[in-house]
Amino acid sequence: MTEENARPLQPPQTQEADEEEKAMYSVWAVPEGDVDDRLRRVMEGLRSEFGGPLSDPHLTLVGPLPYKLTASEAKRMFKAACEGFKAYPVTIDQVSAGTSYFKCIYLSLRHTMEVMNAAGHFMARFKPVTGKIYVPHISILYGDLTEGEKKKALEEAYTLDPSLDGLNFRINRVALWITDADVGSWVKIDEHNLIS
Repeated sequence: MTEENARPLQPPQTQEADEEEKAMYSVWAVPEGDVDDRLRRVMEGLRSEFGGPLSDPHLTLVGPLPYKLTASEAKRMFKAACEGFKAYPVTIDQVSAGTSYFKCIYLSLRHTMEVMNAAGHFMARFKPVTGKIYVPHISILYGDLTEGEKKKALEEAYTLDPSLDGLNFRINRVALWITDADVGSWVKIDEHNLIS
């Protein structure tokens, strides 16, 4: 299989044209180790019962951007934003149900200074102020469920992992993703380990 065939979503192009292709990007804070494993188990359990696309556990810091960038532009901005930024603690308050597809069932995170500052830091470097209030969360199920299904999904999340409330962990890594198509085609293009 040639490299050209390994990228079926893009038509064959010259290297120069490829570099100019623009996409929408998001910046995620990424849980690691045992926390990542626990969240993946809960997400897989919920998807097996309620459907929905596969996604990696993440806390969105920025995204998706309201404009498109080339990969080199996005990586340059990401690298500059990560420069000198330190790892920080996160605490899960509870499992909650939302009103949108991407926030169907989610982990509500404590609004600590560290969590809010991390989002503010990355947003300031990637996009203009939108006027929206930042609500830190980790989605564990995407979908359009009825209120009854959401109630069942909340119960199932606690059955799958009854000790989510109050779970503390550190964010040691952030990642840059292309997120301008449907969930199944999102692609991680860069990541950075934060200073301990």
